Amino acid sequence: MTTKPVLSILAGCSLLSMSCAALAQRTQSYSSDGRPNRIFRPVNGLNPTDANFLKTAAIINMFEIQAAKVASEHGSSEFTKEFAKEMMADHQGSLEELKEIAANKGVTLPSDLPKAQQHTINFLSNLTGGDFDTAYRRSQVSGHAMASTFFKNEIDNGHDEDVKSYAVKTLPVVTMHYKLATQEKTMMGATKADHNG
Repeated sequence: MTTKPVLSILAGCSLLSMSCAALAQRTQSYSSDGRPNRIFRPVNGLNPTDANFLKTAAIINMFEIQAAKVASEHGSSEFTKEFAKEMMADHQGSLEELKEIAANKGVTLPSDLPKAQQHTINFLSNLTGGDFDTAYRRSQVSGHAMASTFFKNEIDNGHDEDVKSYAVKTLPVVTMHYKLATQEKTMMGATKADHNG
C-alpha cells in the first residue's frame, strides 16, 4: 500500500482531529479501560461542548457503521470480518441511544457523513483482500484513538448530565475497540482476545 492511500484514511478523520486539537487541558485522570476516576457533577442544559459532542459522536457512529458494512463485503481476514460485525452491532446501538438523547435535547444530528469521512468510505470501497484489511485496521486504530480523546473532552468539559453520562458509559467501549484493533483481536469468534490475561 502506498503512502497516499494511508494519508487518505487519516484525512478521513480530519473532523475528529480538528476537534481534538482544541481540547482543553485535562482536569481528571482515566483508568486503562477508559473509566474516569472522578466525574464533576453535571447539570441539566447543553453548553457548546455538549452540542458539538452530540453531532460529532453521531458522525463517528455513522462512519463506523458504514465502514463495517464495507468490511463485511471487502474484508478477507477472519479478524476483519469478525471485527466488522462487532463494530456494526456496537455502533448501531450507540447511535440509537445518541439519537434519543439528541431528540430530547432539541439537537438535530447530521444525516450524512461529511466529505472527508465519505471520501474514506469511498476509498475503502475500492480495496479488496489484504489491502482492504490493512487500510480498514489502520482507520480503526486512528479513528478510535481520536474518538477516545473526544469523549474525554466531553467528560471533562461538558455541561449536561445526560450527554456526559452517555460519554462516560461509551468511553470504555471506545477504549476496548481501540485495544482490539491494535491487537487484531475481537470479543468473540476465532480471533477472540484472551480477557483473562
